[in-house]
Amino acid sequence: MPIQFIHKPVIAAVAVCYISFSSLPTMAISLEDAIRASLKNSTVILAARQSWIASRESIGSNTSTSDLTARLTSTGTLAEADKQDGSGFNKSNSLGTGITLSKNLYDGGQTKENVRLAHINLQMASASYAKSEQAVILATIEAYLNVSKARREVKLHEKNLARLEAHVNAAKIRVEAGAATPTRLAEAKARYARAKSNAILTQTRLDNAEDNFHSLTGTNGYSSMQPAVAYDLPKDILSAETVAQSAHPDILLAMAAERAANQAFKTLQAAVRPTLAFSLSANTRMATGSSLDKDEFAAQLVFSTPLLSTNATTSKARNVAANYEAAKLNRSEAIRKIQVAAREKFRDWETTSARLEAVSTEIEAFRLVAKGVASEAQFGQRTLLDLLDAEKDLNAAELSLVTAEHDQILAAFRLKAAIGHLTADQMGLGNVLGSLFDLPNTKNPFQTTFPFRRIIASD
Repeated sequence: MPIQFIHKPVIAAVAVCYISFSSLPTMAISLEDAIRASLKNSTVILAARQSWIASRESIGSNTSTSDLTARLTSTGTLAEADKQDGSGFNKSNSLGTGITLSKNLYDGGQTKENVRLAHINLQMASASYAKSEQAVILATIEAYLNVSKARREVKLHEKNLARLEAHVNAAKIRVEAGAATPTRLAEAKARYARAKSNAILTQTRLDNAEDNFHSLTGTNGYSSMQPAVAYDLPKDILSAETVAQSAHPDILLAMAAERAANQAFKTLQAAVRPTLAFSLSANTRMATGSSLDKDEFAAQLVFSTPLLSTNATTSKARNVAANYEAAKLNRSEAIRKIQVAAREKFRDWETTSARLEAVSTEIEAFRLVAKGVASEAQFGQRTLLDLLDAEKDLNAAELSLVTAEHDQILAAFRLKAAIGHLTADQMGLGNVLGSLFDLPNTKNPFQTTFPFRRIIASD
């Protein structure tokens, strides 16, 4: 028996298995589930949350000027010196050990002002995180809608191809029967070839959209239906502008940056105020000969205050003043840009709604026209070319309807992003990752480095 016949059953079995597995339906996924998956899958979100944790930890690092410190010092010497009579060496040794506890009783208010600045920086980190969250959610919505739109377009192109293929076959029969000229057949073939080219491009767009959607969500699901238009949208352009000014992350970030720049004045003032420090030390020294042994206990109370303004202090003050002026200008610019963007997105939303209504009216008219032309073509009152043109217009209107519905839904979500209402909390998805304030502390790399340390609840 030839070898190819021996392998035919095996090849057939493999082919059946491949077809059965590849034809398994992909799980449908809703827009809400897609956003949930994207939030969990996004490295941008993970990085933003870690940055927020770093900002939170910086609050504790600003207490160094008022923290209690303890230091252990130990020194030892071993010496040999020639005897004057040349009979050998005189040996001597000593060992000194000391413990010092010190703390600023008053640090000029540095801890209070620096901690206050750190809290403002944490507000900036929160606004920055909200901005990242909005960007990820909007990108996921766009990817989801792009897949949904591309799938609908592919189906319309497949329907159009089947219709044009039927026209080509009918034209061939008419030409063979002498009821039509080869020109009509060529026209039908040309339209079919163009439709096939458009179908190929649409399929490519669908593949790219699905690839992007998968990379964002980490799932193999697909958009099963058109999501509803976003709710709770501003009623007018003034409302959109007002809400954006109070809720958009860019504005919140710019306002926090201005407060931080203003707080820098107070931290600089605290750094040049008088300080009062207290220290307690215990030292013991043992050396060759008991006369050199001694134990010491000392307590110090040190008051210090700067008498001269240094060049560094003057330059720092000018630097703070310039940064504050820049922060105020940046805040004004952020407000201007967000207000313009909110007005623009509101107009886009209104435009897409009006356009959808117009396209819906248009498609109904083209359906009536196509139906009428098809009826007239049956009785010879219209040509095949007239019918192809009518069906082409109807197909274009159906594609326009898909685009108009896609644009309306996308414009609604972009409007929500423009006014700062596209965060997980605003979308009712705050439970996906949980609150930032519930994030656990990062593991302390110094946990086993020091022999003594303060134990806190988060350790």
